[in-house]
Amino acid sequence: MRISGGEWCGRPLLMPKSDLVRPTQDRVREALFNLLMYVIKGARFLDLFAGSGAVGLDALSRGAKQVTFLEKDRKVYQTLLKNLETFQVDSLYAKNTDALAWLGLTEAQQKHGRTFAPPSMLSQAFDIVFCDPPYLWAQEHGFAPIAQVLAERNLLVPGGLLVTETDYRTDPVDIPGYTLQKDRLYGKTRLVIYRREV
Repeated sequence: MRISGGEWCGRPLLMPKSDLVRPTQDRVREALFNLLMYVIKGARFLDLFAGSGAVGLDALSRGAKQVTFLEKDRKVYQTLLKNLETFQVDSLYAKNTDALAWLGLTEAQQKHGRTFAPPSMLSQAFDIVFCDPPYLWAQEHGFAPIAQVLAERNLLVPGGLLVTETDYRTDPVDIPGYTLQKDRLYGKTRLVIYRREV
C-alpha cells in the first residue's frame, strides 16, 4: 500500500495484520481523489473508519488542511499512529474510538438515549466526511443514519460532501437533506458521493 498521489505520492504505508481491516486499495483511492480534486485543497476531512489512515493521509498529501482519524480497534490504531509518525502528522487528530459510538449510533446508545459527546479535537464542522464502515453494517443500515447525524449535529458543513465506500452490490439510495452527486464502481467497490443541501 502506498500514497496514491500528491506531495507524498508513492511513499509506502504500514498495514495492520488484522482480518478486521479492509483497506481501500491504491487504485480506488486514486479514483476517489480524482473525484475530489477540486474540493480537497484546504478541506477539513473526517475519516470515520480510518484503519491504517491510508485515505486520510492521501487527503493530506493532496492538500487537505486537516484530517481527523477515528479507529476502533486498538492494534489497528497503533499502526495508524505509526503511519502518522512516519508522515509527521500530529496524532492530536487521531482517536481510538468506535465511529458509530462517537456518532451515537450504537444500539445501546439508541436504547438508553445517551447524548453525543464529541472529542475535544472537534472545533469546526468538516467539509468532507469519508465513511467506509464494515460492508455488512452498510448493507443492513445504509448510510442515512450517519448522514442524518452529520447534518443534525452540524458535523458536516452545508454544501459539504459525504463520501461512502461499500460493496458493489449495495445500491445508493436517496437520503433526505442530501443530493446524490456521483456513483462509481471500481471492481467490487462502490464509491458514492452525497452533497449536504444548503
